[in-house]
Amino acid sequence: MTTDAYRVARAAGFLKAAFAVAVGMNLAEAVWDPSGLAWRAVRLAAAALFTVALVTYVALRLLRWRRTRSDRP
Repeated sequence: MTTDAYRVARAAGFLKAAFAVAVGMNLAEAVWDPSGLAWRAVRLAAAALFTVALVTYVALRLLRWRRTRSDRP
């Protein structure tokens, strides 16, 4: 694997972790109705983490795709 492939794999791992956190928080909210400033701050942090992980993963995949596409004869 190249360095780009490692970066994409690492970004995919972060995206999976962020997704797991988001799903876990949604399950917690479905079972128990948390409220308050602390829960809202944690929700915002999880949303920001997921967004950054998703954007990073997509950007790295696009850059890798463009590089492999431009390397073709």
